Amino acid sequence: MFAKTLLLGALTLLSATATQAYETGLDVSALTSTSSWSCARNLGYDYPIIRCWFEAYGQNPGGALDKNCLQNYKNALAAGYSSVDVYMFPCSGRSTCKSPDTQVKELSSFIDSNGMKVGRIWLDVEIDPAANNWPSPADAKTTLKAYKTALDASGKSWGVYASKSQWSSIIGDLSWELDASVPLWYPHYDDVLSFDDFSSFGGWTKPTIKQYSGSVTFCSAGWDRNYYG
Repeated sequence: MFAKTLLLGALTLLSATATQAYETGLDVSALTSTSSWSCARNLGYDYPIIRCWFEAYGQNPGGALDKNCLQNYKNALAAGYSSVDVYMFPCSGRSTCKSPDTQVKELSSFIDSNGMKVGRIWLDVEIDPAANNWPSPADAKTTLKAYKTALDASGKSWGVYASKSQWSSIIGDLSWELDASVPLWYPHYDDVLSFDDFSSFGGWTKPTIKQYSGSVTFCSAGWDRNYYG
């Protein structure tokens, strides 16, 4: 009986360990309250990513800080998170956009001047049809190389958010590499917490984060859900 109890306890522990062998997170682009972040954390979401830069393509010059960035950061910390990443959706494809160097420097300066302890900056590479932000593969390659140079010079850790289909549409060549040494965060809304669906592109053979579900609402806020493996 004692041996059976020990065996049952061991199996229960192994089962619990197996179910907790992965980590998840959330990303937001709207102002999210401390109570919502706290609720999400209590549900087991491990990592927050907040938008801190957006296109603002209708402005001249384009590219601007997200007004909710700092408050979202503070709210996430107040909810108990200790590590926060940020993402930038840059202005590109227009002569009125600030240069990649200027956009990265303004974001980096904002992070530093506010004492934000940011784990990583994610460069969001996706098409905005309304902005025509990636008008040609040649322009895209030149612009992305400029962002890489600026992000490298910032001294901050960075990564790329992109999907295989968007990379193909933007770059026109799935084998073209921006920097496969930095981590990849890719979207595929299949509600499956696994990287088994991933197919290599851009030199990336293994992803770091999968955005597996988008635009969901719970804890009185809107989120995208992420899997970290």
